[in-house]
Amino acid sequence: MNKKPSRRAASAPSRRHFEAPGDTGVYPPREDTYLLLPFAAVPPGTLLADVGTGRGLAALAAARAGARVVATDLNRVALRRLRAEARSKGWDVEVVHTDLLRGLGRFDRILANPPYLPTTPEERDPDPLTNLALDGGPDGCRVFSRLVRSLGPHLHPDGNAFVVVSSVQDDAAQAAILNRWKSEGGSWSVAASRPLEGEWLKVLRLWRPTRRGGARIRRAAPRR
Repeated sequence: MNKKPSRRAASAPSRRHFEAPGDTGVYPPREDTYLLLPFAAVPPGTLLADVGTGRGLAALAAARAGARVVATDLNRVALRRLRAEARSKGWDVEVVHTDLLRGLGRFDRILANPPYLPTTPEERDPDPLTNLALDGGPDGCRVFSRLVRSLGPHLHPDGNAFVVVSSVQDDAAQAAILNRWKSEGGSWSVAASRPLEGEWLKVLRLWRPTRRGGARIRRAAPRR
């Protein structure tokens, strides 16, 4: 296995321990957040899921554009903050405490910036909320793998998912996840990328091509 150096040891810039006052327990916006943000620009009425929403920048941007947004996270602190901000602006954001997309329906667009730092058990952050935002497992792909496996049942036939990945993740593990997606009828491409010191960030677009003449799956609101 082509294992990359630990990001914690390398002190690469895009994901670090939370530093700013008041940010405790909620992942603050970084380069990866802003690389994903343009994909929150959707037409009004779009049903969009922001998975692992954190500070909720993508969820708020999509809601501001008129999307119907469902934002998920396991971090209740993040969800409370996002709910309060969305309500203060009168925007349509439903926050759901769940793992990835569990218990939800289908969406036109799914956005996700899952934790991707290669992390051994010894490197886990003692604060569980900080670790939740950073820990990608030993190869950096643990959450990415689970997310991609879950996409099929949660995308409308013409829907797209946009997911952040990093070159610090194990190459072979990342390729195996994407090859499995393709073997199950999916397609993917690189939608955006940018270099950082010692790292490349990418946003992958994942979708399932619609078969001509095939039955369309009826759209339904997410289950709550």
